[in-house]
Amino acid sequence: MAQSSESRAPQLTERLPLTTIIPRAWIGFSKAPWRFVGLTALMLITVSGLSVISRDLQQAEGLWQSTISDLVFVATIPSTLVPLVALLHLADQYLPSIHTAQSIEPAKGRQQLRWIFRQTAALLLLESVILIGGLNTLKIIGALMARQSGVFSAVILIAGGLALILWTLSQTLAIPLLVHHGHRPLAAMEHSRRLVQTNRLKVLALLGLLIGVNLIGLMGAFLGLLLSIPFSALLLMASCRTQTPWVSDSRRNILPT
Repeated sequence: MAQSSESRAPQLTERLPLTTIIPRAWIGFSKAPWRFVGLTALMLITVSGLSVISRDLQQAEGLWQSTISDLVFVATIPSTLVPLVALLHLADQYLPSIHTAQSIEPAKGRQQLRWIFRQTAALLLLESVILIGGLNTLKIIGALMARQSGVFSAVILIAGGLALILWTLSQTLAIPLLVHHGHRPLAAMEHSRRLVQTNRLKVLALLGLLIGVNLIGLMGAFLGLLLSIPFSALLLMASCRTQTPWVSDSRRNILPT
């Protein structure tokens, strides 16, 4: 019975609690500011260091330098993904309510984090395959249609491009939902699509808020990003604490506790 109720839960209409994500994010950040800043600093230092090494090796002459440069560049992907997922997981723990995170034993928490890393990597790989496949399909269809009609080819490219953009936007919350709910990749993609479809304007407002926060962070260069990136992670994870209209717990959970 528990499994059936869980499977039906995501089918309910969910609303993003956009009006409360900023106070929730501030509460979460105030609980462990140095952990958030330290993890963000580790991510920025690692990515910046690998990028500098890759660029220097690329400028050097020689086949082995170019090969190592490519390998270092590829290594920036997991080097970014691992601390990013850890940051989202940390944000999920310290957002209200925190008592669920505290009940996790350390060994179990580490095991859960490793599982999240694997599922997130699979999710990104699946989304990349879909996106690259869609772009290549559009390119092939556009080239074939261009032989018959240039106007028709342009219409197909524009329509296909818009479809890919809308699909990409529908996956905005896939990784945060995977971290928060423990979804598998396909379930996270479907949950994100359904949630974005129900809250189109709120998702656009959330993206605008995230862009604004990080633009402000960029004004302070490295030190500004140390605050804007963890706050963005907290905003994303706070958005996963959705409200279901006409459910008794929804009104009680509207305001941060």
